[in-house]
Amino acid sequence: MTGSPVVCLHGWCCDADHFNRQIDRFSGERRIVSIPWQADLLDHEGPVDLKVATDLIESACLAEKFDQPPILLGHSMGGMLAAMIARDLRVPVKAIVVIDATWPLDPAASDFFQSFIPGLESDFQSSAREFFSTRLLAPSDDPVISASIIEQIVQSNPEVALALFRDLQTPDRLPVVEEISVPIMGIGSSLQFLDRDNLLRHAPEAWYAQIAGSGHFIMQQAPDQLNAVLSRFFRHHD
Repeated sequence: MTGSPVVCLHGWCCDADHFNRQIDRFSGERRIVSIPWQADLLDHEGPVDLKVATDLIESACLAEKFDQPPILLGHSMGGMLAAMIARDLRVPVKAIVVIDATWPLDPAASDFFQSFIPGLESDFQSSAREFFSTRLLAPSDDPVISASIIEQIVQSNPEVALALFRDLQTPDRLPVVEEISVPIMGIGSSLQFLDRDNLLRHAPEAWYAQIAGSGHFIMQQAPDQLNAVLSRFFRHHD
């Protein structure tokens, strides 16, 4: 295997198996691993936040003993974590791919996330189910896949999930695009949580692709489209 290794980072309240279709596609040509970073936080002693999550991910990357810097492939909050790791570069990183994350995080998006916190605190399962069901799905998404993902999400540990969500409001927690020195690829769904114009305004050399007809969970809902886009980016940076 000569291709650059790939580290997959799932989204908020999601799971490492969300990248199974990408692992199936690329494992024959490169090392590709998916880190269950949110589940790993359950074993952490003391408070957790996004910084603790990046610490765990960086340790996992070092433990893999890659023969070259990996490409970080992050979905949603996982994309934000990939950007944080690429900003700090305490471990080698070749490039990052940010899939449908609300990043760069502008004030309007930050305010919206803040408004969502009271509902999560009051009734985590109902609020999370309502949010994912009404805001993150596209009409053409497979309803069986969507239902399975949402059932998995609402079983997340509320304390850990809320700590991560609250930490999005910490000043300077998330990097601005200009702080990223490695190549960036942004991939948006039909819902366009990742704002193309905002990304390219700050990083004119970034790559961008939109997956037509897919909601937020692109890896499962449109794996062939996504894998084709990833294949070209990976080859360019091998």
